[in-house]
Amino acid sequence: MLEKEHLTPRSLHAIAAINPYRWLAISFIGVIIVGTILLMLPISSADHRMTSIIDALFTATSCVSVTGLTVVDTYTHWSLVGQLIMIVLIQIGGMGTMVLSTVILLVLRKRIGLENRLLIQADTGDTRNSIVLLVKRIVTLTVVVEMIGAIGYIWQLYPYLGSSSFYYGTLQSISTFCNAGFVFFDNALPYNMISDWAFTLITCTLISIGGFGYMALYDIGHNGYKGIRHLELHTRIMLYGQVVLVVLGTVFIAMLEWSNGETLGQLAYLDRWQAALFQAVTPRTAGLATIDYSAVHPITAFVTIILMFIGAGPNSTGGGVKISTIAIIWAVSTHIFNRRTDVVLGKSSIANDTIYRACGIVFFSTLCILLGTCILAWQEPYPFLSLLFEVQSAFSTVGLSMGITPYLDACSKWVLIIIMFTGRIGVLTLIGTFALRRKAQDPIAYPEGHIVL
Repeated sequence: MLEKEHLTPRSLHAIAAINPYRWLAISFIGVIIVGTILLMLPISSADHRMTSIIDALFTATSCVSVTGLTVVDTYTHWSLVGQLIMIVLIQIGGMGTMVLSTVILLVLRKRIGLENRLLIQADTGDTRNSIVLLVKRIVTLTVVVEMIGAIGYIWQLYPYLGSSSFYYGTLQSISTFCNAGFVFFDNALPYNMISDWAFTLITCTLISIGGFGYMALYDIGHNGYKGIRHLELHTRIMLYGQVVLVVLGTVFIAMLEWSNGETLGQLAYLDRWQAALFQAVTPRTAGLATIDYSAVHPITAFVTIILMFIGAGPNSTGGGVKISTIAIIWAVSTHIFNRRTDVVLGKSSIANDTIYRACGIVFFSTLCILLGTCILAWQEPYPFLSLLFEVQSAFSTVGLSMGITPYLDACSKWVLIIIMFTGRIGVLTLIGTFALRRKAQDPIAYPEGHIVL
């Protein structure tokens, strides 16, 4: 609940006129611009030369949107300063600009204004909890998990990287938890670690926690011991959705790539299942890969596109249309087979406003992906499936690629920049930036029309 403030009729009117979606979009744009300028500086590159504005802008957008698509090699192109700038941008993108600004205000013991509270609610989607409590939970979860992940990565990478594993392990933990697909050490190393169970388990755990959503994690931490029936509907949907997608993704990818000598076919029996598990988890907006996606079966690429489209959970570091959105669309679609007048999911009735938002998210997301793919197909000579894979990866802020990202022309890079930004803030938020306020409810009731489907 919001703390009491001295509100006059004029201030209430001003608050009502606030468009949090617009300010949220502006805040991300501001961070991207600052990041672009910093990454362009010679000190940010390994060869101490200026990075082109399009490459710096693409990298900054990919960091802030926690995507991971790269037009230059992260390990060889960027200096220590450049990599540190990138990890700061990733942390800002993962936690959200409004959350971090509120942390600064709390540290400085400044009052958190009502406008900032509305912006945080728009960014996180949580309108029920105290803003201060909400921010503390997000920061605590982020710091604790990233520290544990850093210890795991340092232990795992030390045999490969030696003392530099302390640096790279910490950066990789932040990147993985934020579901950013950047690899800060040698990009070839994950492919060499395809049979490394510890690397797979550490990475998949960080990806899953980061993409699960803090609200669901908090609910499990406080009510999970009572049994799954005592969890909130949203948490149960996330749990069931995670299990179904990971299991089905693992089985499908294992079956499709089992005999492919360029992907899983070269591995031992159990290692094939382990590698398939990794590829089923990473499309959930993480973007790390231990196989070459340019060598996978076309159906495997399409299954990965579906997993990327679904994405992670709401108020998480992941992207996509979200598991809960797909669950609602499923409930609405199966609603025609029963005689109920309301849509029911998990023995709970779903509000019409939630249904409308879910349908809008899926429709406009699909429209954005198809439009972006068509533009790239007009510009680029690559196969249509590779271009669709690229655009879906950008929209769902995943970072997986079939190897074409560095070779795209400037126009295609601009398209992906816009798509990555849209995927990070959400299609409805982007649309909301152009809508000053909702229209007043129309008092006129129109007669029901008949439409043939």
